[in-house]
Amino acid sequence: MHNIAPHLSIRNLNVWLDAQHVLKDIAADIPRRCITAIVGPSGCGKTTLLRSLNRLVELGPNVRITGKVLFDDTDIYHPGMDVAEVRTRIGLLAQKPFPLPMSIYDNVAYGPRIHGTARTGLDQTVHSCLQAAQLWDEVADRLKAPATELSAGQQQRLCLARALAVKPDILLCDESTSALDPISARGIEDLLLTLKTDYTIVLVTHDLDQARRLADYVIFLWLGEVIEQGPAADLFENPAQDFTRAYLEREIG
Repeated sequence: MHNIAPHLSIRNLNVWLDAQHVLKDIAADIPRRCITAIVGPSGCGKTTLLRSLNRLVELGPNVRITGKVLFDDTDIYHPGMDVAEVRTRIGLLAQKPFPLPMSIYDNVAYGPRIHGTARTGLDQTVHSCLQAAQLWDEVADRLKAPATELSAGQQQRLCLARALAVKPDILLCDESTSALDPISARGIEDLLLTLKTDYTIVLVTHDLDQARRLADYVIFLWLGEVIEQGPAADLFENPAQDFTRAYLEREIG
């Protein structure tokens, strides 16, 4: 992991929401084609950090940002960056499934259509992305049915297929299993473990057990600051900071 250049490098990142200094001098590296878990108590800045990695944080009111996020050595906050391109290449799977009010097929085809994919290409994209999300066998005979008819677990897999359809390099997951039942949640976890061979995945989770199951690398946040980061096995089994150990043992937070 340490011999490969990081896919994202965060350097002196600060974020203010209104007058609140939410992220403070964040410095971290996101390893390529691994699952990185961002952990910490509620309100510590996990989601703000995640949404800073593809500039979605800017959609909120009164946001101020300083520092850099280097994506393959290019700063996504450089004034000349195409923000739409950043958000395409660094996709997001949100906390709750939000299928678009259209058919299963059109949900997956929505992004590629915007980018001008031809009809024949759309069919292949929809098929391959639904397969990657392990949903194809369940919906192949009803692609024109409304996506809202799917179960919550199926809707989240559909949202994953939709995210993959625009061919991102990095997938951000914001507590993407917290709204699901345990069986559906474990299905999404298994999918993420499969997908990391092709994608860099950054996962915000409040569930330390989930982080232990999935993460290759961990970033521990507390009150907007990085307390510790490193390979998951090292951080979970032998944390360098007493504060990290106390959090992992649920003595604080």
